[in-house]
Amino acid sequence: MPEIRLEIDDYTARVLDVVKGKFGLKNRSEALNRFAIEKGSEYLERKPSEMVLREIDAEYSSHMKKHGLRSMSKEKLDEILGLKDV
Repeated sequence: MPEIRLEIDDYTARVLDVVKGKFGLKNRSEALNRFAIEKGSEYLERKPSEMVLREIDAEYSSHMKKHGLRSMSKEKLDEILGLKDV
């Protein structure tokens, strides 16, 4: 994990202290990490973890074994959506 030295203003220190206290964290470093996790998605999309990708793959494989790949005709889809008479 990268280590950095930061100079922060009083307001930022107070915000990190509130986050630290709210979630029972040990230090401002943990508070900054928690803050980045909660607010970072507004600026940057997170990468899914390998475990999540494996779970998705397992679900997909299970679904394909159970149901296979099915296709639907345009007429059948129109019927289901109520667009047949249009």
